[in-house]
Amino acid sequence: MFKDIQKKLLLKYPLLWNTKFVPMLIIGLIYHIIYFILGYAEGSIDFTGKTYDPDNEVAINFFGFLLSLIIIILWIVYYLRNNSFKALYKKSKNALFYEWLQIFIISYIFISFALPFYLGKQLRERSYYSYEETQKRCETISLSDVFIDGSFAETERDSIKQEDYIAENEDENEYYEYDNEEYNRNGYHYFYKDHLYYKGKKYNKNSLINRQIDDFDIINYERKIQLKEQIKNWLHTNNKVAVKNLMNDFLKIYKEHQLETNLDLNKWFSITYKAPDFTEFSYITAYDFREDDRENQNYYDYSKKNYRRHTNGEKYSKYFFQYDILKEKYNKVSNAHVDPLFEYNAVLAFLYGALAFSLLLFSFKTTSGKSWLIALIVFGVLNIIIGIGSISIRSLSNYTIDETITYLSICLLFILFFIGYYIINTHIQKNKKFTEIALILSTWTFSMVIPFIYFIILEHYHDTYIYNESGTNTRTELYDTLKDFIPYMFLINFIISIIALFLFSRSIRTWKGLPEN
Repeated sequence: MFKDIQKKLLLKYPLLWNTKFVPMLIIGLIYHIIYFILGYAEGSIDFTGKTYDPDNEVAINFFGFLLSLIIIILWIVYYLRNNSFKALYKKSKNALFYEWLQIFIISYIFISFALPFYLGKQLRERSYYSYEETQKRCETISLSDVFIDGSFAETERDSIKQEDYIAENEDENEYYEYDNEEYNRNGYHYFYKDHLYYKGKKYNKNSLINRQIDDFDIINYERKIQLKEQIKNWLHTNNKVAVKNLMNDFLKIYKEHQLETNLDLNKWFSITYKAPDFTEFSYITAYDFREDDRENQNYYDYSKKNYRRHTNGEKYSKYFFQYDILKEKYNKVSNAHVDPLFEYNAVLAFLYGALAFSLLLFSFKTTSGKSWLIALIVFGVLNIIIGIGSISIRSLSNYTIDETITYLSICLLFILFFIGYYIINTHIQKNKKFTEIALILSTWTFSMVIPFIYFIILEHYHDTYIYNESGTNTRTELYDTLKDFIPYMFLINFIISIIALFLFSRSIRTWKGLPEN
């Protein structure tokens, strides 16, 4: 089939024939479909936890990388057999750009095989429940953790105890700065009250009313605050009906997935709901504590059990839920609904990967192999020299000059020199001599001009601070804006690079026709 396609292309579209674009496009699409199917299979979830969930991402993607590498190498071998540009065949003004564009598309297809894999995986994980149903179930599971093994929230800071501690240890800690935020954040002198007040009533810090609800990405911050207030209000007002309904909804989800427990609704309610103070409740283990023998464990690592048993394990009752399994599985579904189908930074990284590879191949196709290798050596040696020079300049300046800014600035000057040298010799002096290395290096580096300028400015403002009324120094707002804009800068730079390459490819055609002297 491919031979027949290539014969027709040779007669009608020689450029497509030369790049093997159509066969590679067909192979690439099949490749993507296969990886989408693999990703869809990888996204299957066993909610019972009795079998392994697929965990073959690293192996699958590594195999995909090797296969892509083999296909690209074979393609390059066939592609480089014919070079109409070097053979001085008649070519249109835009032929070189179209040829690069085909190289770029082929490169992107075989570099980005991971995108359909993760798309398939995410769609499979989303397919179990709709967004609304997932959110509803996650809210039920999150609230139910209050009556299972939820953590306790911090109470108010006890400033009196804290000040007393500082006074008692004043001599020993006279060199410490107690108002230092970073030091205090470690909790060396933090003391908390053993109680809290909710709607005017005093509760012990270990009361259920002070328990946290669990986290799921599908539950945003505002909704989580509402749910925490809701469960607190149920307990405070002794709303047994609402709590029982919550427990019943949780057990429906739990039994649907055939998870094991030694509790039913009535027992669970009776051992945890201890109004009005909610302090005498039973601690329920959030895993199947019967799986104590590691040889009998089927999937999960219950190492946290040992931690609990050695600390406050004596507080835990004989009752258990396989809550850890349930949460992990619903975390996958929750994350699948919240995460974008295509990660912006990943797509951008693949675009730049394909751009870099296509420019390397394009420069090899338009120049000689000898010059290409010389340019590669020059590129490497220059980077080493500039790197050592940047460090030396920083040392000689007593570390007042930033080595990153120095490195980027010198690199930028070299890039502009190569581009300027090529343009002057090609379009002003119209002399081809000694320009081939400059052409290759310009092809490799022209797309770095905008990012280098951008990062020089960013690094400059990195150490620029402003003094606030609170007495602290913070970086300028411009620095934060520039930092947040980095992904969009790369996208704009990519678009500008394509436009520049369109003009640059026409310039290469002119350069090819110039005399050597």
